Amino acid sequence: MLLLDQLNKGDNSLRTVAWSVLAGMLILAAQLARLQVVSAEKYRATLQTQTFKTVRMPALRGKILARDGRELVGNAPRFRLDLYLDELRPQFQAEYGRLKKETLAARRAALPPAPTDAWSKFTSLFKRHRGGPRLTAPEIDQLQKLARFLVVSNSVASLNAKLGTQLAVSPKALEDHYLQRRFMPLPILPNCTPTQVALVTEQSWSQPGVALEQVAVRNYRYGPLAVHLLGHLKRNDAYDEQEGTFDYRLPDYSGAIGLEKSFDRDLRGVAGAKSILVNSAGYRHRQAEEILEAAKPGRNLVTTLDLDLQLQVEKALNSVKNGDERGAVVVMNPNNGDVLAMASAPSFDPTEWLDPISVDRWNNYFTRIPERPMFNRASNGEYAPGSTFKIFSALAFLENGLNPAELFTVEPDPRRPGKGAYFIGNHPVGDTASPGEYNFRRAFIKSSNSYFIHYGLRLGWEKLLGSGHRFGLGDPTGIRIGEEKSGDFPTLEDVARNNWGPGKLGNISIGQETTVTPLQLAVGLSAVANGGHLYWPRVVQRLEADGPLSPEPPVEVKPGQVRSEIRLPSTAFELVRSAMRDDVADSEGTGTGAHVKDFAVCGKTGTAEIKGNGRKDKVTWFASFAPYEAPRYVVIVMVESGGSGGGTCAPVARQVYQFLHDRELGLSKGLASK
Repeated sequence: MLLLDQLNKGDNSLRTVAWSVLAGMLILAAQLARLQVVSAEKYRATLQTQTFKTVRMPALRGKILARDGRELVGNAPRFRLDLYLDELRPQFQAEYGRLKKETLAARRAALPPAPTDAWSKFTSLFKRHRGGPRLTAPEIDQLQKLARFLVVSNSVASLNAKLGTQLAVSPKALEDHYLQRRFMPLPILPNCTPTQVALVTEQSWSQPGVALEQVAVRNYRYGPLAVHLLGHLKRNDAYDEQEGTFDYRLPDYSGAIGLEKSFDRDLRGVAGAKSILVNSAGYRHRQAEEILEAAKPGRNLVTTLDLDLQLQVEKALNSVKNGDERGAVVVMNPNNGDVLAMASAPSFDPTEWLDPISVDRWNNYFTRIPERPMFNRASNGEYAPGSTFKIFSALAFLENGLNPAELFTVEPDPRRPGKGAYFIGNHPVGDTASPGEYNFRRAFIKSSNSYFIHYGLRLGWEKLLGSGHRFGLGDPTGIRIGEEKSGDFPTLEDVARNNWGPGKLGNISIGQETTVTPLQLAVGLSAVANGGHLYWPRVVQRLEADGPLSPEPPVEVKPGQVRSEIRLPSTAFELVRSAMRDDVADSEGTGTGAHVKDFAVCGKTGTAEIKGNGRKDKVTWFASFAPYEAPRYVVIVMVESGGSGGGTCAPVARQVYQFLHDRELGLSKGLASK
């Protein structure tokens, strides 16, 4: 009102200012109306073409540690070279324009020449001008695809020249990425070498779209060490309904075998998520990313493995045939069931599985027979135990009244001078022991087949098989390292169903025509060493969060969980344990190759024949514990195609026991790198 009063008084300067203010307000009102009414639909359409994409971010995988906390498996940085297609859009458009121009020019050149006669020139004046050749929608699409491929190929070729690589991107891979994951970078080189990283970071390249991305990958610090037990990973981008749905998943892995598989859910943690704003062309806004939920790292897994012992075990096993062996070693604490070492040979490098395995590598190494490096011979290998089963036969004999001083005469084998034989009917079973008289001790250390067949037949099916089952033969041990075989130890139902006779009973008495795994034998022998406590084997001590400040309490796996108590006279255990000691200490024994000075090793050798598929082979064993006075270690050695249990396997065990003895005396240093 004051402004209007002044205008009425005829103040020209004030009137000019007032009209100017009024005009400005009218302009602002008009612009506001245009934005809210006239252009509203345009901005609404723009907002509709912008969307948010959710991306699953895998968590940092938990570590796998030795019993003393040293790292066996962890994570290491890897540098990946990526190409961002959104930064190449100007080049895509320029290349498309060039291709379009060339295509249309070629088509115009192919048109018939213009008419030269007067009549044709005159009639052409009345025809509608069509503007020359044009591209159809499919042709435009194909030229755009070609333009993108040429630009990306040139960019990759430039990288090859600078990095000394031979990288390539296929048209299909590029188009799939462009159509489905345009808002994510295109991986060009998944694993850059340190030199390549230096070239990328140190040189100022005027090459748009190229970027280094640091990602965490699994690091198996000791390569193939204990790989069958620890396991390896495999690429896994499968949908998990517990996590919800995502528009895109960053590369992730899951456990394929071993502890990596059995404890995959604990090790892999909880995935996170981020949101990316994507425009109408399918490209992301580089500055419009938001972490919706941070990934939660997986828990660390502390094993019962003794790192230095594991290294020594694998070194000893690899010495059998200079790296061409096929076998397994299990070392266990007989007083609580802890697995201290487990090795299977041949092995493989688990880091190979972080990238795709070539067909040639798969066919010529991983599935090659008889090597089968993926096969865990320690827990999945089912083999005839041979004379190592005589440990359990002997306990059954002694429990059921065998007088250890009673003499048994081994008859000569007419086919083999100097060797004995046992005749079941008219069928002779060969004996490595020579003819003569044997009491229990001498028959055990000489591993007389005749002696054990004779008393096995006298004992009968029920008591002999019962002895094996009491020590866990024929049943899985329950160790949590993935799939586990249970061997083929018969039951009374099998005997009745198959109507087996004395020949079968005699063979089983000496460890033929039945199978066990090295791990089963370690569990059963531990019960012999400790006086009858059959433990569930333990390979994991606890699961714990990474870092001492985490509020999550560790999850402990209780040690020394007894599966059953084996009630036998103490004299039976003692007689067998002393016979095993003498098998190594006595010059007549078959296990002298495992002798360690001042460390009483108790053992039993074994050799079993394998027949089938037109092939004849041997499996050799040495089952042992030490020291005799207070057993602390059980060592099982098995080698396929070995010469004999005493000649092939006992020396492997000796190397292991020598290391353990020296370490207890403070004479040996740890083998693991610090």
